[in-house]
Amino acid sequence: MSKLRSQISVGIVCVLLGFMITYQLKSVMKQQKETDDKRNVAQITIEMEQLKKQKQSLEDKVSELQAQIKSYEDAASNNDELTKEIVKKLEDTRILTGSVAVEGEGAIIYLTPQSEFFGGTMEGPTIIDTDLIKIVNELNAADAEAISINDIRITSRTGIRSAGNYITINDERISPYRRITIKAIGNKAKLKQALEFPEVLDAGFDGYEVKYEIVDKVQINKYDKSLKLEYAKPIEDK
Repeated sequence: MSKLRSQISVGIVCVLLGFMITYQLKSVMKQQKETDDKRNVAQITIEMEQLKKQKQSLEDKVSELQAQIKSYEDAASNNDELTKEIVKKLEDTRILTGSVAVEGEGAIIYLTPQSEFFGGTMEGPTIIDTDLIKIVNELNAADAEAISINDIRITSRTGIRSAGNYITINDERISPYRRITIKAIGNKAKLKQALEFPEVLDAGFDGYEVKYEIVDKVQINKYDKSLKLEYAKPIEDK
């Protein structure tokens, strides 16, 4: 009987020790995970700050170069008519490449998904990249001279595509669950005619509201990234 009691006592002690060891291991693992999470968050924060500084530095450089170009153009415009024509062509080129902010008559289009009416939850139909591409194509076909989506300038090198829960435009993310605003500068009559054409805005947009207005003045921001061509070269006339 005494031997049985001893075995029971030893068994209870072993169970208690096992429980204590397991609890201690879980506590250590939890503390380690919390420490790792904090370290990861801190590292991500540092990297984000570094990227922001790099982006700001590049934007400052672009602004500096644009200011230099403007000073050259101002100096050249004081010369003969041929030089003024060259300056005018340069201005047109800068508008086409999106390197300057512009304003003029045009249209503003509002796409408001159903989720916006219910507090912006990620449920229900959303705006997709092909919707935006379709509208941009129609605006270009109507000779729009400048276009932006959520104040992101659209250029000939702009990519519009869905990426997870976002749509990326010029490497910037916009939410398909929130209202998206598209601005276009161009001839008001042409833009209105294009937007009223059947199956442009009245088809294929189930689940969200599409509205537009024709305005006398709309402002569109510049493309704030550097345009650099490495492979395309002009063909020399022979």
